[in-house]
Amino acid sequence: MKKRLALTISVLGLLLSGTAHAESGSELLDVLVERGTISEAEARQIAASEPQGLLKGLSIGALAYIDFSYGQRNQNGTHFNEFTLTRGYINIKKEITPWLRARITPDVFSAADGSFDLRMTYLYADFLPPDFKDLLTDNAIRAGMGQTPWLDFEESINIYRMQGTMFQERNNIQTYSDIGVGVLGNFGGKLRKAEQEEVGYPTPYSGRYGTYHIGVYNGSGYKAAKQNQKKNVEGRITIRPLPDAVPGLQLTYSMICCSGNTSEFFQSSRTKRWIEHTGFISYQNRVLVLTAEYVFSKGEQAGKDEFDGRGYSFFGDFRLPFYNKVSTFARYDHWNPGTASPAPGTRFKQNTIIGGLGYRIYENNYVIAAYENVHYDRPGTADDKKGQLVLQLSF
Repeated sequence: MKKRLALTISVLGLLLSGTAHAESGSELLDVLVERGTISEAEARQIAASEPQGLLKGLSIGALAYIDFSYGQRNQNGTHFNEFTLTRGYINIKKEITPWLRARITPDVFSAADGSFDLRMTYLYADFLPPDFKDLLTDNAIRAGMGQTPWLDFEESINIYRMQGTMFQERNNIQTYSDIGVGVLGNFGGKLRKAEQEEVGYPTPYSGRYGTYHIGVYNGSGYKAAKQNQKKNVEGRITIRPLPDAVPGLQLTYSMICCSGNTSEFFQSSRTKRWIEHTGFISYQNRVLVLTAEYVFSKGEQAGKDEFDGRGYSFFGDFRLPFYNKVSTFARYDHWNPGTASPAPGTRFKQNTIIGGLGYRIYENNYVIAAYENVHYDRPGTADDKKGQLVLQLSF
């Protein structure tokens, strides 16, 4: 029993440290023999009884945000002083065949009442068709609960998701995961290694002339139950106009159409519209990231109304050129949700200012200190204020 327990612990430890990338299960067995966990005879017995290549193409990792925040929410008159786990991904990925791969990502997080909860964020399969000439390359057909086209792309440029949600998610316009089928890939292959280094941040969106992602989804997102039988079309097209001269410059258009997640019965057999258009320009290099975003929307994901919302967001990130582990970042959001809601005090203009300092510990592991202020354009409503320290763990 002790030997079986030791074997289990050793296997899990090796998987989490990257041995799951081994070319075959025999390499794992060799390491266990070298450590004295099992004998050579036991290794031969396991090799003979277990399917070969079980661990080939398997990776296990994690992404966590450990947050301490102190501040006040003056909309509801409360103060807070709390530690929270705002994200606790366990990323399990598997290359099943050369043309099929899969991902499962459960998320452990702090619930509103202070307890811990578990939800599924990603569970999808990628089917990998061949390139279409030299135009559409590195293509994938993604089926299941996967990334929606916009937010995952934006978070690859604004890497400070650990501080808080992006502009559109914060204002209930979009969510980053939903169930459906999408097609995504690159235009014209990938940037060369030197060009990727010039862009500065490692990113999955490295198409030489840009990237695309178009899909059909339930529209409810990963947090809410589906309330109707409608489906939404979501899409993003990103163009990199000068890959040789300015590889960090990208121009993006994103859209959503056409139905909010509300019951058809309670809307007289008609769901409320949810339409969104986004224009986005971004620039990246080794020390600087700048973005500008403009959004027009009719309605929102939850289907509560059909008001015309408009807003814009600016973001900047600057790394010290002589010590690139240290960075400073800032963001400004303006959101006008349209006509006031029938429920008084629930919808009004707001301006958000975010600023902070970041320190890259190693690779994608960061610690940041940030301050956030939300000003509501309504007499008698005080600002929301928050100071925070966040540790991002990634392996």
